[in-house]
Amino acid sequence: MLKELEAQLETLPEGSTKHDMEPGFAAMAEWVASLDGDKRSKVLSELPKWLAEDHPWHSRAAMEIAVRLGDRALLEAAVREAERRGVQDFAANNGYPPWLIFHLDLLSTLSRWQGTLGKEALTYLEQLRLAAIDTSDYPRRLLGIRAWFTQCLLEKTERQEACLRPGMDLLRGWQDARLLRSGLSLLHAYFATTARGVALLEEVLTPEEFARACPEFAQS
Repeated sequence: MLKELEAQLETLPEGSTKHDMEPGFAAMAEWVASLDGDKRSKVLSELPKWLAEDHPWHSRAAMEIAVRLGDRALLEAAVREAERRGVQDFAANNGYPPWLIFHLDLLSTLSRWQGTLGKEALTYLEQLRLAAIDTSDYPRRLLGIRAWFTQCLLEKTERQEACLRPGMDLLRGWQDARLLRSGLSLLHAYFATTARGVALLEEVLTPEEFARACPEFAQS
């Protein structure tokens, strides 16, 4: 069934996924959604195999299908795979290793989940966040602050500011330009899509940080 799933890429116009796999992920998710109950269940039950593979995009495809179809079991399988891979140290100048990309893809998936996350996913976010507080390791800080801001995004509206402020205090305290740039970029992606979100960032960020995070809204 997974071969049939991957074959859905062949239905797309040539070159559609050369620079961006999103059309492919959409096509595969739509195909799974179109299957009858038994066949759909079979594909979804086999997809955790993709999560464990050393493949350019299989694991991300499985996560995208999980979030697009709202499949909690597949999402939880991705969380367990992330925990199995763990968080390690690495030489940042060599690029991001596959295990780190997996975690980043999973955080993106969790940020877009419709409805309430289950206990496993919430525990995963909390563990990443807590690990960032008392460490000097770059990958733990990177994942921890992104997990923190993901938690803030998923918070009730009236609690988001109280969530973001200590996260920004931690991020500033690291005095790491790469991490600050990554964090501000994530805040833009999470909150700059609505007027309320932009106003929230104006409250939480310094004027300089806001100008860097949201240059399209910063006053000239």
